[in-house]
Amino acid sequence: MTPSETAIIAGDLAIKTASVDLGFIDRFSGTLIITGRISEVEAAMNAVVTYVKDKLTFTVCEITRT
Repeated sequence: MTPSETAIIAGDLAIKTASVDLGFIDRFSGTLIITGRISEVEAAMNAVVTYVKDKLTFTVCEITRT
C-alpha cells in the first residue's frame, strides 16, 4: 500500500468512527490530521490503529498522550 491509500483508509475510518473532521490529508506523504474533541479524536485514532494492526497487519506503536 502506498501512503496515500493508507491515509485515505485511515481518514475514512476516523470520520465513520467518531465525530471528527479531517484537518489535512496529503496523498503524497500519507499525512493525516484529525481534529475534534479530545475524546472523539482518541476514539478515531484507536479505531484506526486497531484496524491497521489487525486487518492490514501493520506494526503499530503505542498511542501516548502528553
